Amino acid sequence: MTRHIMFRLFLVSVSMTLAACGTVQQTSRASHGPPKQTVADLSDGVFQDAVKMYLDACKGPQSSQYEYSREDLDGDGRREGIILLESPFYSWCTVDGCRMVIFKAEEKQFSVLSEISPVRGPLLLSDTRTNGWRDIVMRVSGRTGWAAKDVALKFNGATYPKQPAYVEPLPSQVAMANINGTQLFP
Repeated sequence: MTRHIMFRLFLVSVSMTLAACGTVQQTSRASHGPPKQTVADLSDGVFQDAVKMYLDACKGPQSSQYEYSREDLDGDGRREGIILLESPFYSWCTVDGCRMVIFKAEEKQFSVLSEISPVRGPLLLSDTRTNGWRDIVMRVSGRTGWAAKDVALKFNGATYPKQPAYVEPLPSQVAMANINGTQLFP
């Protein structure tokens, strides 16, 4: 009889140990699930270095001036960089507008995504997206022989259009003022 009681106590002990192990394993699996992806936004200093490298590669004047903005265009948590080069005027601009450059924020650096010209502010980063990227709405005007129009630059999967004048105008009932978004380069 003593052996029988001892055997039962042994089974209860083993069952409790196994049950506890199962609980520990479940907790362990839950707490060691796939790691959460934390995206680090690159600093303005890293962006300014990328702009300097771009200007050097273009053999731009040391005195080049530009406006810039940092906005998350693709929704990945990293802010892209957008510059509108303004001077010296004849280095970056024509009578129709100036060069805008969009830099893609990557894990540790920026790369040039798009060069768009000619551009005049203000621009509107629309809340609408194409291929996951925000549409850029702008007014195209001042070109001899071309009618003024509002256009939406849409990401094609690789880049934005290089020449806004060749983009189809927004429907007449959709004016730039009626689009929700963030205004840049006022």
